[in-house]
Amino acid sequence: MGKKITVAKAKQLQKKWWNTRLNVTTNGKKHEDTCQFYFTVDELQTFLAEVKTKSLQQGVETPGINIWFGAYDATATEPSLATVFFAATKRVKSDDPELEYEDVANDEIEPFNDGSGLWPPGEY
Repeated sequence: MGKKITVAKAKQLQKKWWNTRLNVTTNGKKHEDTCQFYFTVDELQTFLAEVKTKSLQQGVETPGINIWFGAYDATATEPSLATVFFAATKRVKSDDPELEYEDVANDEIEPFNDGSGLWPPGEY
């Protein structure tokens, strides 16, 4: 897998996030935000298998996944905290003459969320 990075690089990237994005302001109030999200391998494999199966049924030859940042609403006991969700994509011919194709949202497949985050935030 040519897109892997070293553990040292991962720690460097996470440290940069920690130093520049850990503290956020929501509605004028500063708070720390979560920066780690946990999903089991089985959960991820199940979602990926669903994307692959449904994409094939749709005739999508090159399905993909976008990972999006999101934020939950604040509650009486917690500030608005970050989350991530996975959304299926499909490759389509591009209208842009400089691109052969684009990967766009496949809204026929529901996104996957419901991971848990480390609280309070911790470093990698």
